[in-house]
Amino acid sequence: MRRICALVPLGDPAVADPFAAVAAAAAIAARSAGRVSAILLSREANADAAVAQAAREGAAEILLASHPALPEVPQTDHLLTAFAHLLRMEAHEGLVLLPAGPVGEELAARLALRLDAVPLGRCTDIAWDGRTLTARRPAYGGRAEAVLATEAPLCFAAMRRPVETSAPAADAPAVRAITLDVMLPGDLPPPEIREPAADRPRRPEGARIVVAGGRGMGGPEGFAQLRELAAVLDGAVGASLPAVDAGWAAVAQQVGQSGAFVTPELYLAIGLSGTPQHLAGIGLNTRIVAVNSDPEAEIFRVAELGLVAPWQEVLPKLIEKLRAP
Repeated sequence: MRRICALVPLGDPAVADPFAAVAAAAAIAARSAGRVSAILLSREANADAAVAQAAREGAAEILLASHPALPEVPQTDHLLTAFAHLLRMEAHEGLVLLPAGPVGEELAARLALRLDAVPLGRCTDIAWDGRTLTARRPAYGGRAEAVLATEAPLCFAAMRRPVETSAPAADAPAVRAITLDVMLPGDLPPPEIREPAADRPRRPEGARIVVAGGRGMGGPEGFAQLRELAAVLDGAVGASLPAVDAGWAAVAQQVGQSGAFVTPELYLAIGLSGTPQHLAGIGLNTRIVAVNSDPEAEIFRVAELGLVAPWQEVLPKLIEKLRAP
């Protein structure tokens, strides 16, 4: 039976969905006759809620590892040392998953280097064909897909939570708890947590929902509406190059070939024509919803849902509807 291990860093606010790796491992295991084990790392030994969550996500074996010297907000070097020690101690072979995101992807790459394994990067799908593990991941800014095949005994990857979740294991998982005594890296400066300035726009990278506007917004008043909609949806505002050049949005908000590459679950394209240069900045698995007054706009060719209407008629009603109790 194939072993798939999910690493779960608990207590790190930079990891938005720490159990995403467990859910992704369960989905792979369901297709590959595999068995999911989860390693939960925290500062406290008492993590009953986390163990229950890992079981719900599909873990058949759970190792709860605690380290009293782990900072309340651990840094990547702390997690790297602890997880590498645990994987050596467990003599793990097979596939190891971490949650997609800056922390998980960095850990996956550095753990692969430290344990002489194969790094697969941030993948959208992983499957076995006999002894060959095949991984798929975006390439060239999401305009192509790279397919990686390996028979290496140990591989590391980062994955998001799958859209369709698998049923958890029928039997109650086996749970073990240990306290680590491995020496963590010292002399690390404490992390400095700053609240974002009120006037600083939230960057679209990493956001689950991006509300983006283009030349069709007509001016800065249109982007004020987009910021209002993004606030209601807990999303971020994106913009096309012409909108940034016009001064309606910040450079940090530009999405496209010469801007940011985003992979949100939902991309609301308002007043965007949908040029290839802009679409190059949007992930292949992102669902696009478009609002444009031009029925011939190219954005409608890639949108899952499109509305031909002026944004002035749509946005106020949408914001009002979302705010209604």
